[in-house]
Amino acid sequence: MASLQHVFRRGHIFWWRRVHYSFHTKPLDVRLSLGTPDRLQARNRGAVLTASYDRVVSMLNDRIRANGGMTERELQAIARAMYEERLAEVCFEQRATPDDAEYHSATNRAFVDYFQRLTSRGGHMSFLPEEQSALEADGWDAQRIADLKTVIALRENKGVSPIRKDEIDRHLAAAGFAIDDRLRWMVELALYPTYRDVYADAEKQLRTLAEPSDPMACASSPPPPSAAPTAANDASPADSPAVSGVPKAWLHCGPVEAAERMIAETPRLLDHRRQGKRARESVDEHTLRQILWAATLLQKSLPPGTPLWKVTKEDILKLDKYFDKLPIHYGKSPRHRGMAQTLEEAVALAAKDVADDKLKADRIGFSTGTTNKHFHKLAQVHAFVRSQVPSAPVIDFSEFTTAIDEDEREARKRYTREQGEALFSLPPWTGCAGTGDRLKPGKSIIHDGLFYLLLLVWYTGARREELCKLMIEDVEHRHGIDYLLIRATDTGRVKNKSARRVNVIADELVRLGFLRYVDAMRAAGERLPFPELVPGGDTKRKLGDVFYKLWWVYIAPLVPDLAPGQAMHSARHMVSDELKDQEVFLEFRNDHLGHRGKGGEGETRYPSAASLQKLKSVVEKIPVVTGHLLEQRVITLLPVGLRKPRPTRRKGQCDNTVT
Repeated sequence: MASLQHVFRRGHIFWWRRVHYSFHTKPLDVRLSLGTPDRLQARNRGAVLTASYDRVVSMLNDRIRANGGMTERELQAIARAMYEERLAEVCFEQRATPDDAEYHSATNRAFVDYFQRLTSRGGHMSFLPEEQSALEADGWDAQRIADLKTVIALRENKGVSPIRKDEIDRHLAAAGFAIDDRLRWMVELALYPTYRDVYADAEKQLRTLAEPSDPMACASSPPPPSAAPTAANDASPADSPAVSGVPKAWLHCGPVEAAERMIAETPRLLDHRRQGKRARESVDEHTLRQILWAATLLQKSLPPGTPLWKVTKEDILKLDKYFDKLPIHYGKSPRHRGMAQTLEEAVALAAKDVADDKLKADRIGFSTGTTNKHFHKLAQVHAFVRSQVPSAPVIDFSEFTTAIDEDEREARKRYTREQGEALFSLPPWTGCAGTGDRLKPGKSIIHDGLFYLLLLVWYTGARREELCKLMIEDVEHRHGIDYLLIRATDTGRVKNKSARRVNVIADELVRLGFLRYVDAMRAAGERLPFPELVPGGDTKRKLGDVFYKLWWVYIAPLVPDLAPGQAMHSARHMVSDELKDQEVFLEFRNDHLGHRGKGGEGETRYPSAASLQKLKSVVEKIPVVTGHLLEQRVITLLPVGLRKPRPTRRKGQCDNTVT
């Protein structure tokens, strides 16, 4: 039934099946009898159900979203909207009673201190004598402390809070969320720094009104006092004068916030496309993380509060110098990605680690490819900001990128045949101790994603994610040849138009039991060949990422002479180089690998016998490095309990075993 998508036969009757995957719930397996043994009728009825499926899924997702959590971007959008409302309200009240400017100023300063205190403490706490002593030691005068205590007492003694529950509920409802206490608390936490900035901005506006004849009033007036330094991405509104030609919305917008706005406002970056028909036109999560990380690096290199429109070529040059002094692993840890540590501090710490022999000197400095990538992303964000703020300085980021002058083949770091033979001589392919320890030698051969995925990578040259996301129905037989369909499915998209193709299954894969394995998984009722690679929980991780974390990080150290930069993708380079060395036409290489270029549009959904024969001849040229392995006639599947998504580990959990 491979040619009838989502339709299968049970006995004499055809059935329609779809599994709905959501990040919020367990998979929903929907099976409906089509009530007919006729193949043509089954195809037509199945097509009707499939056509209606997207509308049903959209409804399900809307309901799931209404009962689920919110993303950081949605939370920040609510906070920004409430910032604008509260600022307009406060400024209106203060403009309406200009004679009370002194009282308004004291109120603004008190609320700046109040919300900064909430921000730094993560919530409400009683004002204790120890805190008062600490503030006095920091130079706070008695009046400033008294004003702060007055605002705190309003909530504790009279139940009057500047954060209004009804306003939070209104914004949650407008954003489409089901209102509950957990979401209210999330919004309230986000409002602490937001409302701090409201009153700081209101104070700046008040000083402008108080001295209208002095255009430099805002610049010369001291900023409102605060209990702690402002966060790196928050340029205090009281610190900056009004700037001609710069829209207010961008006046204090740092690099990270600018990147977030670009992602939110650029159609190709919109989140909602990822699960729809236009997913192939969107940018994946990995690229979005790269954009935000590049912006974070720039922001961590700037003085606190610097908006992106003020960034100059000299600032980018300073960032470029930091790139030569940061360790190559910088950014891998979540603590690196926060704003608490500046690049200057990170560089000093790295230098100390080198001096203490905790870090090798050759691990210092980003590679050319990494810095090129960061500058390309920053160029995108900066161009977006200049479209909103034309007065921002022009920066040619191409001046900071460097052409990689390595030999093309050396740069790609392909695997050697010797490495391939050594890889497939490891216990997963020659015999392991069992499901509890796949990397320990033993007598068990277990057939699953670990056994077959790296074999598929070697003998197809396909991308890791293309193979990890395969479905059972993507393995087809036509014109006497078995092949894989590389296409967009429910489990994920493909890289681009050229990536849609077929990969003929090599005879060596057949000898090693891959087709028998697929048949066994189909008979077991599985939808995917490698269901154990489906991400668990609410993670946005892809199936290929799961394989990387679950197995590759443990296997890679066992591959001899593995050079820095050699990863699973190196097998793809090996296939490309081998086919080129054996003088395979570029068109055929593109068809097989899914590359762009002449002849690289991929095969059709139903390839002809001639095209399959050509691709089969291409596959036969890939070097065989598994001749030492026995033919896999008996297939041993993973136990049912292990053929499911791996449980997501929570922070703090320890898992030192490989299962």
